[in-house]
Amino acid sequence: MKLDMKHSQDSYSMAAMERMDIELQALIGRLNEVGSALAILNLFRRADIEVEGKKRRLRDFAEIDLGPDPMAGTFKVIIHNPIAVNGAISILKENKFINIDASSKRELKVVKPRLTVQQEDDLETEVKRVTKTSLSKLASIKSDALQRVQAAIKAEYIEPVESKKATQQLDEMIAQAAKHAGVLGLIRRKQLIGGGLSFDGPEEEALYKRINDRDYREPWQEMLIPNIDEDDEA
Repeated sequence: MKLDMKHSQDSYSMAAMERMDIELQALIGRLNEVGSALAILNLFRRADIEVEGKKRRLRDFAEIDLGPDPMAGTFKVIIHNPIAVNGAISILKENKFINIDASSKRELKVVKPRLTVQQEDDLETEVKRVTKTSLSKLASIKSDALQRVQAAIKAEYIEPVESKKATQQLDEMIAQAAKHAGVLGLIRRKQLIGGGLSFDGPEEEALYKRINDRDYREPWQEMLIPNIDEDDEA
């Protein structure tokens, strides 16, 4: 998922490209947070169970395994000690996970409840909002670069011919970045909702056909994996 520099290698375009790259990577992180499976991973984070009259952290005796696809409709709870089974089931039910297969004392198989229509709409709305915000930031990066180019012309730092190439490069670059941002948003909507997406016009529908392109394989995976920082582990 790279931005091309075909028309000009000027410093203004290079700086804008670097800023746009940073913004696109930040967009991946923000989209990852929408509907993140991190909440499931943290179910046992502060839960306690009683062991021999003492309170112990549930996560010391059981852990959640989201499997290879954290967005799948099921997950497992790996039980390290049978004393944790009842506590784990209780926490799951408190968080509205009621379809639990407890036939094995070594692991619980849990089915996630289906999203309601309203929940799906809310997720799509949030993804669109995050994507739109990123598009605005990308446009501001281009605008700032163009202002710098115009200032350079007035100060006679660059020639009009060079500024024309820089402007052409910036126009091409924002088109590429906007396409990437749009596709990333659609990928996240696909991950969260599955099929049945509604498109805001033919342009978005055309972008949707690009979600499986090679360029987006790595971002696709990045948005699947819940990001856990040191504070989450504490």
